[in-house]
Amino acid sequence: MEEIPQSISVVTRDRFEAQGAQSVNEALRYTASVSTYGAGTRSDWYTAVRGFVPATYLDGLQLPNTINLASWRVDPWQIERVELLRGPASVLYGQGDPGGTVNVVTKQPTAEPIREIEVQYGSHARKQVAGDFGGALDADGKLSYRLTALARDGNLPLGPFNDQRLMIAPSLTWKPSADTTLTLLANYLRDKTNASDSFLPAQGTILPNPNGKIPATRFTGSPDFDAYEKTQYSLGYQFEHRLDDTWTVRQNARYMHLRLDDRMTYGVGLDPSDPTQRTLLRYAGIAQPSYGRLDIDTQAQARFATGMVRHTLLAGVDYQRQTTRDPENYALTSSLDLYNPVYQPTDRSIFSGPGASPQDIRQRQTQLGLYLQDQLKLGERWVFTLGGRHDWADTRTDDLLGGTTASQRDAAFTGRVGVVYLAPYGISPYLSYSTSFNPTVGTDRNGQAFKPTKGRQVEAGVKVQAGSKASVTASVFRIHQRNVLTPDLDDPAGTHSTQTGEVRSQGFELEATVQPMAGWNVIAGYTYQDVRNTRANDASLDKWPIAIPTPRQIASLWTDYRIRSGVLQGVLQGVGIGAGVRYVSPTAGAQDNALRVPGYALFDAAIFYSAGRHWRLALNGTNLANREVISGCYDATRCIYANGRTVLATAKYAW
Repeated sequence: MEEIPQSISVVTRDRFEAQGAQSVNEALRYTASVSTYGAGTRSDWYTAVRGFVPATYLDGLQLPNTINLASWRVDPWQIERVELLRGPASVLYGQGDPGGTVNVVTKQPTAEPIREIEVQYGSHARKQVAGDFGGALDADGKLSYRLTALARDGNLPLGPFNDQRLMIAPSLTWKPSADTTLTLLANYLRDKTNASDSFLPAQGTILPNPNGKIPATRFTGSPDFDAYEKTQYSLGYQFEHRLDDTWTVRQNARYMHLRLDDRMTYGVGLDPSDPTQRTLLRYAGIAQPSYGRLDIDTQAQARFATGMVRHTLLAGVDYQRQTTRDPENYALTSSLDLYNPVYQPTDRSIFSGPGASPQDIRQRQTQLGLYLQDQLKLGERWVFTLGGRHDWADTRTDDLLGGTTASQRDAAFTGRVGVVYLAPYGISPYLSYSTSFNPTVGTDRNGQAFKPTKGRQVEAGVKVQAGSKASVTASVFRIHQRNVLTPDLDDPAGTHSTQTGEVRSQGFELEATVQPMAGWNVIAGYTYQDVRNTRANDASLDKWPIAIPTPRQIASLWTDYRIRSGVLQGVLQGVGIGAGVRYVSPTAGAQDNALRVPGYALFDAAIFYSAGRHWRLALNGTNLANREVISGCYDATRCIYANGRTVLATAKYAW
């Protein structure tokens, strides 16, 4: 990683197991530049990197581009590691915002035998059992397999709802020779729960309310109506063949399908006609989105030398096709007293009444990308990276109720240039420039299709690698993104946007992973970032808020220690303890800069015990003080509490 001219973090299986992470969000919570802005069952991706929503990948292929409530879920039991590349990555991965890219790597088949069973019990009556099995299927190890599976039952923190999951992920690797590998992967996951995002008004959370503070456990949904059932599956393969000492070819492909049945009731702010500021206006909605997606990435890699320069050349083509169907219907439903709630049954007739807002959208998206990158190593000290990519993206949107069709075609070139100097003593300063693009679906009030957003970043930093004992990265960055949507002030209806906005994100990051002594790990991160709009369609909107809540400062520290030797070895050998603190500075409202969400610090801890290679027992607690803090506000009607205290006990047996 020291030869890559961008900041990178890798969260290993051991690390997020020690921290008790229960989602991709939680796996990244002790990583520099990452902020979370929500808590709920809908998504693994309530995350921002350098102020932007990161592009998300699974085993090197992009996950579906869709709304949060229908996002693809990855259970942490499947995960081997989580990789974070900060800054634009369009040169290799295609469309995405310039903040960063998250790639989740799942457990793969291995010839070494793996037999593990884990049981878990904890807060909200959580009961979970999981298994991980793998090994060779023949005597010479040409066939190997991996099977991960999980079943969970429990309750949600809010409302009278269960939280159930079933997951199974088989995979098979065939290695007919030392030069050829083919891995087949499949995954099935079903969630039966509730979309537990509880939007609360600013008055009563971060602003005063004459009735006092709204409890963090206040459920604003409808017990008789709300439900959330999601089924997703994927099938794919990874192929690699080494042609000779120079050339290697690879192809990764995957088909994914998801279907969701979501019934939700959510708050839209205090009733302005109620002077007591107790009454929450609510909408009820029915959403049944589904999508299918195909990804194919084919690449050739060559390693060769020209004089004193050693090359690693990568050339490839990737193709994506996604078809989405999104029928939804929303209507105003009964209001709720936030301080003395009485939950009325939902009147289903509202969805056929005059106040209903039905829609049925079908969208087809395709993207074709060609990319080329050369990493040149001059002698033993200098590493240069040059890369370019061209993408063509087509989008067709059919309004099945309105009878209209809109088509959009975008094309963009993106690139990356970087240099790393491998100085003595493991010190590697670097400098890079990279660009990004992301199609923006929709039209302005004149019917003109929106252009893609385009981003560019300059990053400089230094990486220090002291063997396996310490790794430190410090970086400064500056990102510009243009063609950002802002409100169209000349639109009488106020429903359209224009692309006159620009966003700038700049800051400093420091991340360190240190092992002061055997068994003792320390992980620390600090981020200072200034994310703001620098241009809009009116001078009064020059500080128009960005899309997601972004704190100015983020800091975290995690440490764990396993007793392996010393005076306590005989009595406490195998015992370990861990503790961490996460700090987030005050944050402006995502769509209302006048709102100020207070900063906060949360504390986590763990104690665990390993008995040889067979048993591992752990007790993990997050937000131990059970602090009631707001993780972010989109505007004055949508503030979200962070998760309260959660305690999980885990027992794993391997043989």
